Amino acid sequence: MRAALLALAALALSAGPAAADRFSLSYDGVGMRLIPLGHITVDADVSEDSYAITATLESRGLLNLFERTNLRAHASGLIHNGVVRWRSYDLDHRYSRKRRVVSMTTSEDGAIAAAITPNYRLWGDPPASDEQRRRSRDPLSTMVAMSIDVGQSRRCAGAYPTFDGRFHYLMELAGGEIDRYDHAGYEGDVLKCSLAYIAVAGFEQRDAGRRRIPHGEVWFALMPDTTFAPVVRIATPLSAGGATIRLASFRRARVDIQLTSTP
Repeated sequence: MRAALLALAALALSAGPAAADRFSLSYDGVGMRLIPLGHITVDADVSEDSYAITATLESRGLLNLFERTNLRAHASGLIHNGVVRWRSYDLDHRYSRKRRVVSMTTSEDGAIAAAITPNYRLWGDPPASDEQRRRSRDPLSTMVAMSIDVGQSRRCAGAYPTFDGRFHYLMELAGGEIDRYDHAGYEGDVLKCSLAYIAVAGFEQRDAGRRRIPHGEVWFALMPDTTFAPVVRIATPLSAGGATIRLASFRRARVDIQLTSTP
């Protein structure tokens, strides 16, 4: 064990300086263009070989009349040649005097271990299969993967299998239009993509609304000195006039990490 630790330390010290991007973002959710629905914060640390991201959601305004919601989620994993490989996901969701807690980890072979409270008696028809789970990422890691792919390619393309502990679905990006953006602390180019949510497995009859989420739009911030393109806006059309998550504040820090030996 000691020899292995010394070998890892030597490898790290020979790697030279590294850099990481730290993003602190907040968003406001609005319905019908002006009615407050909630507030979201996202803190993300992204380097060339790893990431950690935490998101919180607090319902506000009109949404509290129907279902008061507080949510905190955290995900982390590795990045290899630009490909996101998630390792852990934790969710604590309080809503309508209920609480749901999810803890998931994945191994090198893709097998998922999950602890969910309360556990489900029904897992949908059909439930998500082991193979579907293995090919998926957690919801936060899916957003990281999208942001990295868009940041690298400057294109809207790809399907992202996602599993949240019960539901298995695809998030698909398509289209693509570059525009300028100047709001809430970010000024620069954005890539506007169409966003599709495709329900696959784990859904029940009562989940009909989740199965039919209409296509929306997501905007990614394009910056010249990073391959991570954070989301600045998400819009989903609704019969009542639409719901939008829009950037409220944007902070980014470029952190250079110099690895040095110590006695």
